[in-house]
Amino acid sequence: DWLGAADLRAELLQHLKDQVPQIFCLKKELSPEEEEELTLRRLLHPLEGFLFGEDPQAALEKLKQGSSSSQLCGRVFKEGETVYSCDCAIDPTCVLCMDCFQDSVHKSHRYKMHASSGGGFCDCGDVEAWKIGPYCSKHDPGAAAAMNESVLEPEMYERAEKLFRVLLRYVTDFLVWDENLDLSAELQPVKDNAYYCVLYNDEHHSYDHVIYTLQRSVNCNQAEAQTHTTLIDKEQGRRAVKRGTLRSCQQAKELIRSNSEHISLQPLRVEILHATVMAHQTFALRLGSWFQKIIGYSGFRQAFCQVALEPNTDRDRPCLISTLMLHDARMYKARKIVHELIFCSMLMDSEFKRLFAIEFTKHYKQLQKDFINDDHERSISITALSVQIFTVPTL
Repeated sequence: DWLGAADLRAELLQHLKDQVPQIFCLKKELSPEEEEELTLRRLLHPLEGFLFGEDPQAALEKLKQGSSSSQLCGRVFKEGETVYSCDCAIDPTCVLCMDCFQDSVHKSHRYKMHASSGGGFCDCGDVEAWKIGPYCSKHDPGAAAAMNESVLEPEMYERAEKLFRVLLRYVTDFLVWDENLDLSAELQPVKDNAYYCVLYNDEHHSYDHVIYTLQRSVNCNQAEAQTHTTLIDKEQGRRAVKRGTLRSCQQAKELIRSNSEHISLQPLRVEILHATVMAHQTFALRLGSWFQKIIGYSGFRQAFCQVALEPNTDRDRPCLISTLMLHDARMYKARKIVHELIFCSMLMDSEFKRLFAIEFTKHYKQLQKDFINDDHERSISITALSVQIFTVPTL
């Protein structure tokens, strides 16, 4: 139906309005396996069907056969992953992942290995990063495997731009959501008065302080409070600690803030979000991972970058990728997905890297101010991308 839709945005948002709240943030939560199965069947497979104009599996197989490796590796490092630097590097920030290092000339040079703090990416294939031997055997442009990157048919490229324009706006809106905002008319639920009291991670309060505060504020036992605290700190960056009416969630919020203020001068960050907003935010994060998979094919990467850097129709507002950057400090662990999206899109193409560098530099002063006020580490801040830009001679 979407292929012939006069207003694709309206059709897509109607579908998301109907399906997303039936899968995420339900009163009785689904198991992770059930949630993933429904997400694929009801949400991602229909989107892929529109994008490819045919069965997604068959289309992906064709793309795999017709495409090849990029000249850039771009592997995003996990925290603790082994990375390699060599005397041949232009500067100390230029590193290789294990696979590229093993297949490169640097293996027989003077090299160092260390554990990544996470967030950086492999510089194999970047001629500006190495004095000699910029490519491993897999990413060498002279090798048959790296000769041609996938080029999309014009109709598929046009569909990709249309789809990405709607979905990236949706992802941006929900990842930078403010608790005082109301859902747009297109996504307003018919009838649902459920709310969540959501607690965010910070670096001011200790585990024990947060556990103590939760026990006193939301009527949970020590084991439940420990689970909430661990998940907030280690995995999610935030967690719903209560579901109920707007009034009951407001009372919980006030109690959490007042109880945490007794311990530290700064209260814990708490927000009240409508259950439907939480559901859309959860799917927006899932879409971030889906985008990473799809833009692994260079034709789609180009369409994604084009949409992400498109000037806003309202000239006073920044483009979508800049909007995400400017909200980085408040984006809990969602910022990690945004950074990975930037790595595997903007930084994998020299022209889009240049355009992204202009946006990054335009907002650099504000990004640094936000980082100074942010209580999280530099390694997970958008400002850490400066080494990918300001160390590159041509940029």
